[in-house]
Amino acid sequence: MRSVPVSDQDAKGQGRRACLGWLALCALVLFPWKAVPQTVYVPSQHWVYDYLERMAAKGLLPYCLITTRPLTRADIAGAIAMLSEQEQAGIELTHVELETLHFLRHEFAEELQHMGVQLDPPRTRLLRLVRSRWLDPLLPDVIYANGRNLLSISSPPFQIYGDPVLVRRRLFATADTLSGRERVFEDTNGFVLWGSVGRHLGVFVDVRDSRQWGTRSYPPAGTNYSQDRLGFVRSGGSFADHDETSASLVFSWSFLTLQYGKDSNRWGPGRRGQLGLSDRATSYDLVKIQFAGRRIKLTSMLAWLQHYSPQFFYGGHQEKAMAAHRLEFSLSSKCHLAVYETVVFAGRRVEPAYLNPVMFFRSAEHYLGDPDNATMGLDAEVRVLPKTRLYGEVFIDDLSTGKLGTGFYGNKTAFLLGAHLVDPCGLSDVDVRVEYARVRPFTYSHAQQVTSYVHYTTCLGHWIGPNADDLYLEAIYRPSFWWELRAWGELYRHGANPVDKNVGGDLRVPHEFPRDPEYVEFLAGVRERTSAVGLTASYQVLRNAFVSLSYRHLCAATDNPEQGSGQRAEWDLTLSLNL
Repeated sequence: MRSVPVSDQDAKGQGRRACLGWLALCALVLFPWKAVPQTVYVPSQHWVYDYLERMAAKGLLPYCLITTRPLTRADIAGAIAMLSEQEQAGIELTHVELETLHFLRHEFAEELQHMGVQLDPPRTRLLRLVRSRWLDPLLPDVIYANGRNLLSISSPPFQIYGDPVLVRRRLFATADTLSGRERVFEDTNGFVLWGSVGRHLGVFVDVRDSRQWGTRSYPPAGTNYSQDRLGFVRSGGSFADHDETSASLVFSWSFLTLQYGKDSNRWGPGRRGQLGLSDRATSYDLVKIQFAGRRIKLTSMLAWLQHYSPQFFYGGHQEKAMAAHRLEFSLSSKCHLAVYETVVFAGRRVEPAYLNPVMFFRSAEHYLGDPDNATMGLDAEVRVLPKTRLYGEVFIDDLSTGKLGTGFYGNKTAFLLGAHLVDPCGLSDVDVRVEYARVRPFTYSHAQQVTSYVHYTTCLGHWIGPNADDLYLEAIYRPSFWWELRAWGELYRHGANPVDKNVGGDLRVPHEFPRDPEYVEFLAGVRERTSAVGLTASYQVLRNAFVSLSYRHLCAATDNPEQGSGQRAEWDLTLSLNL
């Protein structure tokens, strides 16, 4: 038989394939892979996280890592399974906590059944309604087949669940600066689909289309623009339209989870805001890999952001991306730590130096010539006091250690402190929080505006922005699983930039030498102060169908005589389904 010559390139290709095959075989043989079912991420603003935080404060979830959000359905189901075991062991829970736990068992039934958790037959208001003798014969078998989701289809290898999204919000406000009552109406329609393809691939799609109208003024019809917390907005002259879609493919196998899609992330223990990475901005395209064990979770992500300018929708688009990684771990059952880094870069969609999940980003940025906006942070959560979570976060955008304690503009840092008390003074089903955040001038800004810490028009970190602080207090009482009553108060201060001077009060205006001062005191500039109090009553009519009524009163004051002071009162009525 004649031998066929093999080129060097073919030989290298065969060698690479053989090497990859060998590594895959070693992984299957040497590592304890355990087949687990598909999973998807639960949006970071879902109310289930409040319940997990409460249980963690009571010491019932000693090693649960809950500050790197969103969590997967499998992660949350694991916490529910642990609580179920403790309930069976006789751990005392309040009536409302038990109601919530039983509800969540039904919500995460697929994952819990795979874990071997024995579940009682579901007995919900919705299930009794759809299986009533006059309604059940009229519904197709895919409608509420699992007693939970509007659409439930099982056709291997597909498992599909779907629900509608419906929001109706009505806001009425009076203020010293308004000639009459302000009215804002907002309607949102959409749907959520999630499920699996086979055993390891999860799918999640959340589509929402919104329209806002009322007494507020909008740009001329046909104008495309962006506003805080939103991405693309189109004006109709007397109204504004906005659509938002989150969609992801999630591959899961043992301790590995790989996500490709469009989503948001929330890193840190803060409730009112997070310094390093918050979920306040609109979602973004990303690739994320996560390794999770019982006491350690490593997350690495590459995301593509949008740098907004007035010409953004008219040919003025600039490339912008962010790499981020975070290591969250438990030192003990009562002490949890996390360290993280982020770097925003422009001019290229991918930077190989930032793809390494264990690379020190600050060093990688120096290797590249210091062109990007790198940050780092540390947050901690301590549960040493009974029924209490004490937490804090430190964020470093830039730092000159030789000038610590001075007003040097280059010391761009922030910190956050908070406490979460459960059932204080013996008051059952009450949560009390106090939280303080402080951000120094020029934090989040960068010499190149395109790499500022912003996605569209919203800061990726804490909403208060640079040269500001915020004190927040909150008390929540749940008389039953269906009811929630919340009272809160807040004091916000901000040093805004005067017309003729940059004191670091706007993250979109970086420091420019020698135009701007080298030393700036905290809250320098035009001092703005806002105090606010509010009350909210929320009732869950059916599964994830809420009616809420809120009242908020604000008092604003400023050192600028042209702006003056003022008061504002708001009433907000919201009807929401599947949020």
